[in-house]
Amino acid sequence: MKPLLLSGFGTSLRVSGRTLEVDWRSEGRKEAYRPQQLPFDSVVVDSLTGSVGFEALRFLAIHDVPVTLLRWNGTALSTILPRGPSNGELRVGQVEAYAAPDRRLKIAHEFIREKVAKTASLTEHLSKTLPVAPDPIRAEIASDQGRTLNDLRVYEARVAQAWWKEFANAVDSIWPKSCFVSRRSPQRSWNNSAADPTNALLNYGYSLLECACRSAIVSVGLLPEIGFVHEAAPSKFPLAYDLQEPFRWLVDLSVHEVLRDGKLNRKRDFIVTENYHVRLRPTAAKVLIERLSANMNRKVTVGARNYSFETLVTETARKLAKYLTAPKSPFDLSYPFAAEEAGYVGSDLKGRVAAMTYAEARQLGISKAGLFYMKRRAAEGKPLMLYSKVRGRLASGVSSS
Repeated sequence: MKPLLLSGFGTSLRVSGRTLEVDWRSEGRKEAYRPQQLPFDSVVVDSLTGSVGFEALRFLAIHDVPVTLLRWNGTALSTILPRGPSNGELRVGQVEAYAAPDRRLKIAHEFIREKVAKTASLTEHLSKTLPVAPDPIRAEIASDQGRTLNDLRVYEARVAQAWWKEFANAVDSIWPKSCFVSRRSPQRSWNNSAADPTNALLNYGYSLLECACRSAIVSVGLLPEIGFVHEAAPSKFPLAYDLQEPFRWLVDLSVHEVLRDGKLNRKRDFIVTENYHVRLRPTAAKVLIERLSANMNRKVTVGARNYSFETLVTETARKLAKYLTAPKSPFDLSYPFAAEEAGYVGSDLKGRVAAMTYAEARQLGISKAGLFYMKRRAAEGKPLMLYSKVRGRLASGVSSS
């Protein structure tokens, strides 16, 4: 995932000669890209003003680059996708599976099973450095899933409710000013009407993921309008929402990492509308896109092959397509969890840092200023990052001399 973000007043996209040109007028910046040499794989338009030429759209279509238009709140308004293959047998199989309760439930169960599995893994990962408790998630995952599609949805909702509670604890520990509580308020869902920066970041990240999922669906010849977990509805793309489920954790992780790194400022990087909705400024959008792109492009081993997470999205769509045309074939969407530790230490080493003297720190190669900074973060309960050599010395008690 390497999207090109078009934002800011008067931004334009056009073709001059054989070159695609982007003009960010408000930033005083221009870039040009030659055919077959595009450093991005999608275009995200997050601007109310500007222009895109017909020839530019043709240029992007020839290069199989989808274009997503975002609403004011960061959710996807529309996506222009390259034309995918036309497979009548596959689409008939998709509709027949949707109409067959047993087959639909089996497919829906596999999407949800993998989603809750990754939710549990992400909870375990965050619990190493943050006040996040895996036990409530484990308890909900181990509860009864029921026997109907509605039972499965209720089960997934219980797991999600437990997850957002723990995620709120994580966000509160690293950025209390975010005021994140959950994905829902007593009055309404915040999924599309974010009332805080964290929900605004989540909305934006899920929109980018939805674009990747819709592109994968079309690329294998499936119908995005026919899903299995989500019901078919006018102007909706249920299969795209289904395909997002096993990969939502990557957005949650990316948002957590953006907040953890402390690169965003509530007043500088976010806008509050007259309805008290929060949306991202281009600066915040760029930070999130960079982090999500890095996570989506990391690789894991599945079977005998290495896949980036973005490639796994398309591979998941292919697995579904194969199962729809050959119902007796295995249908398994599982893949390894992988989140980089990025040098963050657990509570045991944080305790050692909190009790460390300056003389001990000097022996480990930690400066006085560095120890003061680490002690302050440890006292505040914030995540603590050490270079691998220092972390190893601290764990073993070996000095740098």
